[in-house]
Amino acid sequence: PRPPGTPEPPPQAGALTVPGEAGGAVLGGLQPWSRYRLQALVFNGRGAGPPSAEIRFHTPEGGESPKTGLGTQK
Repeated sequence: PRPPGTPEPPPQAGALTVPGEAGGAVLGGLQPWSRYRLQALVFNGRGAGPPSAEIRFHTPEGGESPKTGLGTQK
């Protein structure tokens, strides 16, 4: 739950919202043989912070779509 008075983060296509107290997140639905780009953005009561450096990765061939874990640092 968000603290009272904290605005909702802006909705974005392909965005994953993770609560601040979370220790990480898992991206699902990734396709084999695909390239992805990811950026993290912090949003709080004062608005959005600057995006992180871009993380580029690709998924290997075959099997189920792999899950990519994202950890957090404080």
